[in-house]
Amino acid sequence: MMNFRRCIFREAEFHPMMRQRGIKKALSWLGGLAIVAASCGVAAGQNAGSEPPAGPRILVPNPRSDAEPVSGGGPAPDVAPGPGHPRQPTIRSTAFADYGWLPLKYAPNAAKMVTFDASSPPLAWTAPPQGTVSVVLTMTDLETSSGGNPQDQLLWAVVNLPPSTRLLAESTTRGRTAMLPAAAFQLSFLTNGYIGPMPGANLHAHHYLFELYTLDKLLEVPRDVTLDQLKAAMKGHQTGQRGVLVVKCCVNSR
Repeated sequence: MMNFRRCIFREAEFHPMMRQRGIKKALSWLGGLAIVAASCGVAAGQNAGSEPPAGPRILVPNPRSDAEPVSGGGPAPDVAPGPGHPRQPTIRSTAFADYGWLPLKYAPNAAKMVTFDASSPPLAWTAPPQGTVSVVLTMTDLETSSGGNPQDQLLWAVVNLPPSTRLLAESTTRGRTAMLPAAAFQLSFLTNGYIGPMPGANLHAHHYLFELYTLDKLLEVPRDVTLDQLKAAMKGHQTGQRGVLVVKCCVNSR
């Protein structure tokens, strides 16, 4: 390479113009060789077995035991079995006692409708009976106004939870969310998630019923299923008695 370069410069010395053109031409040619050599070096390195840079890692929650949710809440708290266990699962919340008062943080719409993104309370339950394939949770208002649509009782439903799930974390994001197992979905009569107590509950105390149904099949129902349709689909498929939790809101709620 060095002999070739000296030859070019010697020929260019015969004429000043030729010298200038020769230098430019030589430098351009040498630059092209450098680019080709660099490309060959990269290709050779790749062919030698080097791997392309790794992309971002996607972490999928992996339960450490069958007493944890598939995702979205960490280990489920221990729930003391009630008198009906194991035929009747026991459902509890760390946010309120059975027949206690629902904290107002879970009832932003009790005085007036202000949000579709209400924060749901944390719930946990005992293991379902043997033979359970799916679990359904519902929350209904037992004091909806007379003459209204009975479907408006449905303030939350989570459908097709796997039997390994023992927990719904606080503030479960509405809609499709990683906080729920892949096959599960949620809704209320107004939206695709928890809506909570509705206006009027701030004037007269309402009772809200959480029910946990354990079923021998996955439900094939639409994602906008009504309360009546849901009950009809579950009929004859329960593996035990439904778990029950009652809470009041919102006159004395804090």
